[in-house]
Amino acid sequence: MAEEVFDLYDREKLLLAQGEAILARGDAQEVAQFAERLFDRFGKLVRENEDLTRHSDRQEQRLVKLNRNLKTQTLELEQQRSRLEGLSQQLAKYLPPQIHEALFAGRYDTQITTQRKKLTVFFSDIKDFTRTAESLQPESLTEYLNEYFSEMTEIALSHGATIDKYIGDAVMLFFGDPDSKGVKEDARACVNMALDMQARMLVLQRRWKERGFDDPFVIRMGINTGYCNVGNFGSDQRLSYTIIGGEVNVAQRLEASCDPGGILISHDTYVQVDDLVEVEERQSVSLKGIDRNIKTYAIQGRKADIDRPLRLSHPQGVHIDLSPRQLRDEDRLHIAESLKARSEEHTSELQSLAYLVCRLLL
Repeated sequence: MAEEVFDLYDREKLLLAQGEAILARGDAQEVAQFAERLFDRFGKLVRENEDLTRHSDRQEQRLVKLNRNLKTQTLELEQQRSRLEGLSQQLAKYLPPQIHEALFAGRYDTQITTQRKKLTVFFSDIKDFTRTAESLQPESLTEYLNEYFSEMTEIALSHGATIDKYIGDAVMLFFGDPDSKGVKEDARACVNMALDMQARMLVLQRRWKERGFDDPFVIRMGINTGYCNVGNFGSDQRLSYTIIGGEVNVAQRLEASCDPGGILISHDTYVQVDDLVEVEERQSVSLKGIDRNIKTYAIQGRKADIDRPLRLSHPQGVHIDLSPRQLRDEDRLHIAESLKARSEEHTSELQSLAYLVCRLLL
């Protein structure tokens, strides 16, 4: 059986079909009756069309209103999203990027919980910062310090560090949580980061001198690898994601014992990077609460770079090509003493260059 198809005008079509037969027969009374029926149906059709038109107009007005409301809600949602993105970007400046990303992705628990993990901890500070700060105008100090922190932070993040905090002129960060590539790779990433920071500081020092900062920042860095407690510390009202433990204190002590411009690492870090860097063993340090002496090593440079001649340049036309490892000990000592003696006759900038050469030689 064929499926019946609904036709909105089926009654009218049926009436028209009957009309053709009535008109063909020509019966006046039958034609008059048909005319009445036709007029009645036409009137109903007009009224139905009017009802449909009014209904269509109402629906159109409703759709226009819905569309207007939808546009308004979409605009409000977009504004709210922009506000949330702005808030997120502001909060990101107060949180380690890894924690910030995990929080907004719903992967981080804000309960007061900690865990014990083997981390590599890094401390740095600026040598004689108090004296340097007193010699600068507050605006200049803020400018140079923010530039320093920005440059060091960019390097730290590029190596995957978790930035714990800034403490005055000091920086504390660590590798191994919340993301880790394993103890060895975390330690190597930290040492590579410190070497990149050391190289970047030479660039910054030249830049700052060109801008009139005669005694630019010189930093010391300390690195230690060991077990720490890491996680959320604080209260239900306020939390701090950080690390605590004796190994953190070791890293801070190493930084305080480091040569200006240098990197001092513990034995536990050294065993992870012994194939990566050349070092010089230094005096062991002891700490209250740590039941062992801490062997320390000063990093001299990457092994791949250690034999490469180093060129030091000065705007006044001084260029020095230096290959310390190709010199005998007595030759290095003689050159260093000669530079120290001659540098006193020249400007502070040349004295700084001579000081740097002496550090590389000795």
